[in-house]
Amino acid sequence: MSVDPNIDYHAHDPQDGEQQSEDPALREAEELEARMRRALATKEDPLRDDESTSERLRRLEAEESSRAADGEASPS
Repeated sequence: MSVDPNIDYHAHDPQDGEQQSEDPALREAEELEARMRRALATKEDPLRDDESTSERLRRLEAEESSRAADGEASPS
């Protein structure tokens, strides 16, 4: 069995459930990676016919911000 010498065994895996880094630069990179992963097309969530990955990223961010605004506006 071959081993990839370029593997970073200490790299952040967004699916491992670990908390984000305390380092602001690393946290920003982890958040960007999470946003990019959500924008990628999957078999369960394919791209729309007229949509690119960057357009999907913008749409998802707009939906998230509108949900956050709706959550703040509605009384609990």
